Amino acid sequence: MAVLAWLTSSVGKVVAKWGALAAAIGLAYWRIRESGRAAERADRAKDTLAAAVERERTHDDVSKMPDDAVRDELRRWVRHNN
Repeated sequence: MAVLAWLTSSVGKVVAKWGALAAAIGLAYWRIRESGRAAERADRAKDTLAAAVERERTHDDVSKMPDDAVRDELRRWVRHNN
């Protein structure tokens, strides 16, 4: 009962107004932050899927090549320190 009486006083009204405003700002901030996190997760998933597609394409390309061609291609990527 005392809380209700305090909230109906002039000081209580001001505190309640500012509290409601702070809660609204906090909720808006939280929703924007969560939206940003969801967008980042979607970007990461898209990049992961693109990498998997590229990996499979490369694997298919290499599996279609003759062994000698694969060996020659790999020689270009290996350092020869002799």
